[in-house]
Amino acid sequence: MIQALLRMLRPRPAVAEPSIELTATDIALPNGRLTRPPSSHVLMLDIDGVLHPAQSGTLLYLPMLEAWLRKHTVIDVVIASNWKDSHFYDDLAELFSADVRERVIGTTPTIEDADREQEILALVARYDIERWVALDDKPEGFPTTADRHLIATDYFDGLTPEHLARAARALGL
Repeated sequence: MIQALLRMLRPRPAVAEPSIELTATDIALPNGRLTRPPSSHVLMLDIDGVLHPAQSGTLLYLPMLEAWLRKHTVIDVVIASNWKDSHFYDDLAELFSADVRERVIGTTPTIEDADREQEILALVARYDIERWVALDDKPEGFPTTADRHLIATDYFDGLTPEHLARAARALGL
């Protein structure tokens, strides 16, 4: 995990999205693309204010999330965080333990002047995702779907077991 964090400190080059279709074997998976079709249940995951308090960068709650994902094996994870704009998908996936990493299948697209909800809904439409829930600390980024799809964490506290229980219920698990 430390090596992945160190790699993330490298600046990400600004690259225009290619016009060709990339496969899962490409190193730089463009935002908004998934490595494979999603499973029946998808977790849209923010990082700051969810996996750690504020912007501490500690990933303090990642072990708790991974334990929960191990209990709910039908859930795939899509990174829906500003981290996707400054880090490669592969580096983000490497933050997760090897047994969970294969279920981190991509990132939401980056859409200029769009809120988090719009980026998620673009991915949901593209991949025909029916069951999804977002763990995010900014409810204002979900003006139309918060009541059905958002589990809002507190920016200064981050993820709790209650948030995960609510996410499981929202996914029908």
